[in-house]
Formats: sequence, structure tokens, C-alpha cells
Amino acid sequence: MTEFSRIEIYMLLNSVKPLWLSEIDLSEADLRGANLVGAVLTNADLHKTQMSGCNLSNASMGGANLQDCKLIGADLRRVNLRGADLRRADLREANLQEADLTDANLSDTNLLDANLGAVDLTNANLTNANLTGAAAADHLILRAKSTFGTVMPDGSVIDITQGPGDGSGGTPNA
Repeated sequence: MTEFSRIEIYMLLNSVKPLWLSEIDLSEADLRGANLVGAVLTNADLHKTQMSGCNLSNASMGGANLQDCKLIGADLRRVNLRGADLRRADLREANLQEADLTDANLSDTNLLDANLGAVDLTNANLTNANLTGAAAADHLILRAKSTFGTVMPDGSVIDITQGPGDGSGGTPNA
């Protein structure tokens, strides 16, 4: 994939919106505070990208690689993250209200104090994710296919994996 210089990234981010950046490689780029409302970043490589404070509301990011990405305080309302890889991402205080995280990999992700109101976590992998203080209903969290080791919003830890289709999510261990 193509590498962009800092000036090329700056020019790209300041072009007419919404941006169509499917399959782009912006890995390890510094995009802090960028306005990416409605951007199409389907299957984009954004691993290790600094995106804290970004506005990605209504963006389409299905299948994107966001491993080790910093999204602290990012606006991710109504974003499509179906099948995205968010392993080890830092989503502290991010707003994910009404986001679609169906089939997303959120293992080892930090969602401390994140807003997960009306989020779709169907078949998501939440293994060892930290949801401490997150605004999320348990029934939404328990739609995930794996919650082993997940720290729930109340601080309790899920100590067994969810059975296939049982919706139990495991047994909280306070």
C-alpha cells in the first residue's frame, strides 16, 4: 500500500467531505482531532494510528484494521465497525453510541468510561476487554460471542466463556 507524507495526509484530511478512503494504508499516522465525519474507511489499515479526539461519526469502517489504535475521546457515534479488528485499541471515553460492532474483534481493548449506549455487539469478541465505567447495558454486552476475562462496567469479571447462542456471556466473578 501507498505511504503518505505528513503534508499529503494534511491535504487529504482537508479535502471535500465525505472522504472515500477504502483500503487506504494510514497505519501509524497521527490523525488526532481529524474531522472524518461520514468517511468511508472500509478495509483500511489504521493499525497503531493516533486518532484521539477524532470525529468519525457515521463513518463506514467495516473490516478495518484498528489494532493498537488510539481513539481516546473519539466520536464514533453510528459508525459501522462490522468485522473490524480493534485488538488492543484504546477507546477510553470514546462515544460509540449506536455503533455497529457486529463480528468485531475487541479483545484486550480498553473501553474505560466509553459510551456504549445502543451499541450492537452481536458476535463480537470481548475477550479480556476492559469496560469499567462504560455506559452499556449488560444485555447488549452479553450478545458478544466471547466475554472471557471481560471486566464489566461494574468492575466484575466474566470468568467463563459464553456458550454458543445461549446469551449468558459467562458468570460474573466479583
